[in-house]
Amino acid sequence: MHPLVRGLLSPWEWRPEVALTLGVAALLYTFGWWRVRRQSKHQKFATRWRLASYYGGLFFLALALMSPIDALGGQLLIMHMVQHKILVMFAAPLLWLGNPYPVVLWALPRRARRVATAPLVTDTPVRRALTTITQPAICWIVFLFVYIGWHDPGLYNLALRVDWVHDLEHITFFLAAMLFWWPVVNGAPHLHKALPYWVRIVYLIAFVPPNAIAGVVIANSPQVIYTYYESVPHIWGFTALEDQAWGGAIMWIWSSEMMIQAAVILLGVSHYREKQHKTAQERSQQYKRNMLPGTPMQPELKTVGS
Repeated sequence: MHPLVRGLLSPWEWRPEVALTLGVAALLYTFGWWRVRRQSKHQKFATRWRLASYYGGLFFLALALMSPIDALGGQLLIMHMVQHKILVMFAAPLLWLGNPYPVVLWALPRRARRVATAPLVTDTPVRRALTTITQPAICWIVFLFVYIGWHDPGLYNLALRVDWVHDLEHITFFLAAMLFWWPVVNGAPHLHKALPYWVRIVYLIAFVPPNAIAGVVIANSPQVIYTYYESVPHIWGFTALEDQAWGGAIMWIWSSEMMIQAAVILLGVSHYREKQHKTAQERSQQYKRNMLPGTPMQPELKTVGS
């Protein structure tokens, strides 16, 4: 069996802090979702597809942080890039699609729910600060800064050599990704007006050039940028420079492609919502015409033999 395949099929690493965090998140969301379905009339934020999306986000977090991908990331830049893409492109948007804020609130006792929402309901320093931080332009810039910044050779090598720096890298990657996808998905709490779909599409596409440039620079570098990989065995049988070229290509092509795909999905959603809106308007106008005094009602169709 190929060493890489054997590595991918090896047992998952048990990390209690990660497993406990994901387990608590799953339990809170599940209980909140169940209570909404049983007790609330506002069930649109607790649908089955949202539940599946949230579980999917948790699964990808576990896959990135506890599966053999994490260990292989210390031997191959390719796998480290894949790990980052799972955190940024899969886990974060899927969690937002689950709309966790209102659902998790329903899992809390009523008094705890009031305490948790108080800083965001009124004009408090917390709400003002969060409103400032979550402006779409700031979300975009913060994510780009974190995403590109961690690819600095010094920081990247340090993260691979020091465990707590590596954990910090993953935490900041994930939190910055959550910030980035917030205005795209328009998840609660809603601190700003929802962006028009065309603005969300531009927001996503604008990330493609800097990501592609960084990926191209890494892929085409004539020397090894991340020297840590020169000190470890290469289980795939090629050199550190070749590994780096493939890793840069993943960053350049895969990340850019996924942003474009997300933009295409938003374009489809926009078209579907616009079609729904037009249909609703036509029905409303038809209803108003039928209700005008002196307007003859549409005759009922009779079936044959009635």
